[in-house]
Amino acid sequence: MKKIETQRHPLKFYATIVFGFLFLFALGSFTIFIGLENEASDQSKHKHIVLPIMGSIVCFLAIWMVYSYWKNSPKIIIDKTNVKIGNETFRLNSIKDVILTGKMPFRFIINFPMEGTAILFDNGREKILFDDMYSNSYEVKSFLEQVIINKQEFKTNTIKKINKNELRFENTEKFIGNQFTSLRGISLWGLIGFFTILIIGKETSMKLGGVIFFSLLGAFWFLLHYWLMHYFELTRKFLIVRNHIFIWKMKIYDLSDIKEVVFETQGNQPNCMRIITNNFKNKLYPAGTLRNKTWLEMKKRLETRGVKVRNECIYE
Repeated sequence: MKKIETQRHPLKFYATIVFGFLFLFALGSFTIFIGLENEASDQSKHKHIVLPIMGSIVCFLAIWMVYSYWKNSPKIIIDKTNVKIGNETFRLNSIKDVILTGKMPFRFIINFPMEGTAILFDNGREKILFDDMYSNSYEVKSFLEQVIINKQEFKTNTIKKINKNELRFENTEKFIGNQFTSLRGISLWGLIGFFTILIIGKETSMKLGGVIFFSLLGAFWFLLHYWLMHYFELTRKFLIVRNHIFIWKMKIYDLSDIKEVVFETQGNQPNCMRIITNNFKNKLYPAGTLRNKTWLEMKKRLETRGVKVRNECIYE
């Protein structure tokens, strides 16, 4: 077999820590600067020591974030007999148990759940692989399932791409919300409408720089909400992911290729669907227009078609 070697994800790992570090360090430095400037211009200096302390804490968090992300995503190398995780090497036959999917505690300031894989060894040691930290975590998962759990020879598992023409004779059931009455839709079109009035309003005189700024901000706002506004269709054989904004786009999954569907939410995001295929590739689809009863109805329909659904965010 070829050697499997993990690669850290260019966006979810590198871009996240670069943006997070720069933002937090800049915020902390600015806070320290403001505190020191106020202290120099005020006789009661003790009142302004709070800002430099807060700024120092934020700068420390910026450094701690880089350390935490790096520590939680060690390089993993697998060959015929060994798995190397960071600087430690374990024999494959020393793996006692594997949990391939599920939320694992990602340790930062506090523990927060992230989709991952847990590997338990005979000596009681446990190692966790977080999906989003790597661009090819699915290869490790596939290997562990085939070789460690099923005791088979490792083979690359590919999912066949489905042609849209295969949907012609399928009856479709939609799970969709109203984008114009949902919070995400009001937020999107309301702000874009406001920007449009500012730019073209007769009573508003705006310089070119202002037009460019609001146009770029509007474009960012539009693309952000495009990502947050998916909806779903279900047929006898397929699960289809569509979008309120780019209505011509669709992603089609054969139900037989789906290992698991997860309903989850992250931070301030709306409820999302994570689709995990049989080769352990997964993709997250936020759906900000769907109501809870729509999610639960879709869960029922998926389960009647033999799809495993893990509900982590909607009260039943």
